[in-house]
Amino acid sequence: MKVFKRDGRIVDFNEQKIVNAILSAFESVDGEITQYAVDKAYNIANYVSGYFKTDETNPVLSIEEIQDIVEKGLMATKRKD
Repeated sequence: MKVFKRDGRIVDFNEQKIVNAILSAFESVDGEITQYAVDKAYNIANYVSGYFKTDETNPVLSIEEIQDIVEKGLMATKRKD
């Protein structure tokens, strides 16, 4: 699985980067990282990883596409902030 970066590079997909970004967002809002935040971060990262596997026609996703998937995942939670 590959990611097309904004600078034009194509790199390997790293699920942990999504987890870290989501946890950072939760910590910024809440002032701490709760178990809820950890669960949601891993659920969304796993969903993105699965999205790669189901989209065999396009094995390379752009950062923007990944960002859109993550935003939709966050908006599907009870936390909209």
